[in-house]
Amino acid sequence: MNKTIYVGIDPAFRTNGFAICIIDEEDTVSFKNFRNGFREFVRWVMDDAPKNAKYCVENSNLQNSTFDMRGSKGVVAKISRSVGKNQAISQLVVDLLEEYFGERNVYNISPKDKGKKITDLAIFDAYVEANGHEGKLYGYKRLKKQQDERDAYKLAIIARQKHKKSF
Repeated sequence: MNKTIYVGIDPAFRTNGFAICIIDEEDTVSFKNFRNGFREFVRWVMDDAPKNAKYCVENSNLQNSTFDMRGSKGVVAKISRSVGKNQAISQLVVDLLEEYFGERNVYNISPKDKGKKITDLAIFDAYVEANGHEGKLYGYKRLKKQQDERDAYKLAIIARQKHKKSF
C-alpha cells in the first residue's frame, strides 16, 4: 500500500513568494520555491507533482477582503491591488490542482482557517517537533529565515490532518 504524500502550497503573485512543502512517504520534509511564479508551478504540476498526494492550498480568495485599510488612499489602493493579485493566483492554483488531481485531493482553506503565521522560531521548532519532523526537514537552517516555507509546512501538516480525519 502506498503512503500518501502531503503538499502544502502558499501561493503568492510576487517574485520568490510562491512556496511549497512536500512531506513524502518516508515522512521527510522538503521545500521548493517557484522563483518564476505561476508558469514554473504549472510545469511542476504537469511534469513532477506527486500523483498520490493530498494538496492543501492557502486560498486568500476565500477571505475576499483587503486586510489593511490604514494609510492614504494611494497606499490602500496599492494594498488592495496586491491582495487582488494574490486572491487571483490562489484561486488559479486551486483550480489547476483540482483539474489535474481531482477535487477530493485538494484542500482549499482561507488564511483565517490556516491560522496565525508562526514567526517566532522557538514556537516553530516546537511545532516541527510536535509533528514528528525534528531532524527530517531538508534545508532547515534556511527555512528558519523563510516565512513562505514555514507557511507551506503548516499547510502540509493541515493536509495530513484533514486527510486522516476523513478516515
